[in-house]
Amino acid sequence: KTEAPEVQTKTYMHLMRASNSMFDDTELSRLAPKSRQSGSEKDPLRRHEDIAYDFLARGGKRSRPFITLAAYDALTGGKGTLSADGVNLPDAVKRGALAIETFHKASLVHDDIEDDDAYRYGHETLHRQFGTGTAINVGDYLIGLGYRLVSRERKELGAECAADILDRLADSHLKLSEGQGAELIWRDSEDRTLTPLDALKIYALKTSPAFEAALYTGVRLAGDASKYAEPIKQFARNIGVAFQIINDLQDWHGDDHNKLSAAGDILGGRPTVLLALALQALSEEDSARLLTLMGTESGLSDTARGALAKDLFTKARVFEQAEKLIDRHRERAVEVAMGIEPEPLKRLFYYLIDTVLSEADIKGTVTPEPVVVTHSISMKPPAALLSVAAETAHS
Repeated sequence: KTEAPEVQTKTYMHLMRASNSMFDDTELSRLAPKSRQSGSEKDPLRRHEDIAYDFLARGGKRSRPFITLAAYDALTGGKGTLSADGVNLPDAVKRGALAIETFHKASLVHDDIEDDDAYRYGHETLHRQFGTGTAINVGDYLIGLGYRLVSRERKELGAECAADILDRLADSHLKLSEGQGAELIWRDSEDRTLTPLDALKIYALKTSPAFEAALYTGVRLAGDASKYAEPIKQFARNIGVAFQIINDLQDWHGDDHNKLSAAGDILGGRPTVLLALALQALSEEDSARLLTLMGTESGLSDTARGALAKDLFTKARVFEQAEKLIDRHRERAVEVAMGIEPEPLKRLFYYLIDTVLSEADIKGTVTPEPVVVTHSISMKPPAALLSVAAETAHS
């Protein structure tokens, strides 16, 4: 009798846990020691630092640092997907991943101020708790902390590697600011002209750089990243845009965790691709009516404004068009993933497509076939992606 060979399932769960563990008090203090640990708790310097670290460690999926750790692992043998014992990551790599999260959290602090959101992660937003000035400064502090986490590892990483990562982080920071700035200028402008292409450009600047920075940092920490730079850029652009469109669709269901009501984008006057598609399809009269609903001067309650806007979106068949856009960008991301080597990195790209762009996240605004997402890793892309890949190869 011959015993069947042992089959070892690959899973990203170990790397997800490694990502989360970096934000435990003990590990966070070790990787990014505070400067103001001594002195009274009433010391304003210590208090300010405590606010920043508390927000950095609070909530969120920590998907961006996970992406960095997983990309590094994929190019250094992939042992982290086999067992918890395989997750033996250098501190320099952990600090690189931690830096990605500091930039993300800083952007959330600033976004909450600019949109005057009331809640984040189930708590009052920082500017509601401590005032706008303090919140702005905490966001700035987190940006500085992110740069320092990388720059102080230059002896371990090598000056060229540290400079490459810092350059990519700075580039992502600038793009994010450009995208957010364009949104704010549009929101405060009297001219509300908005095409789908305009909205997609804003999306590409607001969302994609975070995915690009997370992937590139992980790959560069593992070695030369020159051949991956362009594929990562294209992959991040498509997955980021599709991710943002899914978020727009989710907006019509609200967010109990952050205590946000449905139709927050319309009520907040934000330029989404859904709005752009509606303005393109509706009559001039209906378009003017829709734009009026984005301001409080309509004299209607928030509930009434949201309901009327949804009626106009439905009339313009916006939700169906948004679904097609998601599919288009998903297909382009798959096409990039097909050309990635080695196999562990290709697998990570497929995994990100299947989870970040899970159709289940649309929550019924549109009704595609459900996708079952697990934490185990297939050696092949999901069946839905295989069909897209076959069509792409055929064309």
